[in-house]
Amino acid sequence: MTMALTPDVIFTDLDGTLLDHNNYSFAAALPALALIEEKSIIWVLNTSKTCAELNPLSKKLGNRYPFIVENGAAVVVPAGCDLLANVEMEWVDGARHKQFAPKRGDIVALLHGWREEKGYQFLGFSDFDAQNLQEITGLDVADAELALQRHYSEPICWQDSDEQWQRFSNDLREVGLQALKGGRFYHIMGPANKGVAMSWLVSCLFPTGPAPRVIALGDSGNDVAMLALADVGVVVRSEHHEPPEIPDPNGDIIVTEKCGPAGWNETLLELLK
Repeated sequence: MTMALTPDVIFTDLDGTLLDHNNYSFAAALPALALIEEKSIIWVLNTSKTCAELNPLSKKLGNRYPFIVENGAAVVVPAGCDLLANVEMEWVDGARHKQFAPKRGDIVALLHGWREEKGYQFLGFSDFDAQNLQEITGLDVADAELALQRHYSEPICWQDSDEQWQRFSNDLREVGLQALKGGRFYHIMGPANKGVAMSWLVSCLFPTGPAPRVIALGDSGNDVAMLALADVGVVVRSEHHEPPEIPDPNGDIIVTEKCGPAGWNETLLELLK
């Protein structure tokens, strides 16, 4: 009797992981990307970025699969992808979305109300234009425009005291929201995360047959839920912050030796050989 081979599926963060933190290049990851393509492995972008950002970026990366946006707020099946055809989803701006979080407009209205009533000091994406965001992130203006087109979350720069942050965090919890720490911003969103969206997508992509080996790669606090639920969680080392702790992981945890896409590349080449 022939045993069915266990497939691999890869979920990856972008900024600071597959993309260099400073210049957004993925050149150092090209050997592993070529191996993934050679082995026909499904690989999923799981990021804080928006659908508007991922449409062109996924094409640049040669990725033709569904992706996860805004820290797990939604799984998106882009136009032209025929996967998950039998799964009930909502159409949003020409793509199919499985939503795990409330809409951004409601979140922004609440945050702006708190800022006026309670005096919290912060700036969010709703306060920025593309030039402001370019100055903060180093994105070019066109990419900054795409980053501002959000559906489910509001990234903010906190400018207040630690004491006020505790009050703000309590207010968020009371209304069922959370603040996820990303590379540069706190992402204010509903009770979703990259791990929940990843698990849902795995169940849809592999409804029968052997369960896949889930490999997840990320570098920041907003990747912890994804890394903890993976069979192999790869913490990609950063030059800008310490590796996040992964409490109670489901599988093995690897911390890369190299930073960013170089560490991403080296570790995946070893795992997939």
